[in-house]
Amino acid sequence: MSSGTSRPIRVFLVDDDPLVRDVLNRYLTAAGDIDVVGTAASGAEALECIDTASVDLVLSDVYMPEMDGVALLGYLNERPQTPAFLAITSLENDKKMLDILAQGGRGYILKSQPPEEIILSVRQAVTGGTVVSPAAMTNLVPYLSPADEPAAPATPARTYPDGITDGESDVLELLCEGLSNADIARRLNYSESTVKKHVSHLLTLYGVSSRLDLVVTVLNGK
Repeated sequence: MSSGTSRPIRVFLVDDDPLVRDVLNRYLTAAGDIDVVGTAASGAEALECIDTASVDLVLSDVYMPEMDGVALLGYLNERPQTPAFLAITSLENDKKMLDILAQGGRGYILKSQPPEEIILSVRQAVTGGTVVSPAAMTNLVPYLSPADEPAAPATPARTYPDGITDGESDVLELLCEGLSNADIARRLNYSESTVKKHVSHLLTLYGVSSRLDLVVTVLNGK
């Protein structure tokens, strides 16, 4: 799904905390290319008032009374037109994250992330990418490794695409370990801007739109 270039991304917010809804609304509206077209205080309320044909993305809390984010996504999937779904939470939970992704959710991010990262996640999710916060990514990586292969201390040799540099391959290996840009910069003694530049080029080389898609592609040997 893509919002195109002719209109803003249409987002529907779901969170039982009115303060969080207000803050997220202000974050997204200030981005300039995002419109918040509706809000709800619970999954049940969202199902009653959302017009899925007029929404590009549902940005929903995971933990809510009556109906949580996982259940909401399940009900939305039963509708003819399903918007992209991005979970946002203040609590990390491996099972909830896997449930969201297994049902086709586009990502799992944290409310503690900087506004610009939340905005970027919304954009990436709408354009088809899968986004997971760096902190949650660390927990997700073990689930992406082949289940029938025992863990080995040495990193298996990888086949890299043409055009990749030694520095980019080093960054890629650490991405696959679930490290954030800041952690990678410290590990390799790079600046964060250098790491971001390497990650951007890696996304292009592998033809993917998010860090998670990149890691999944590499770990699956594609």
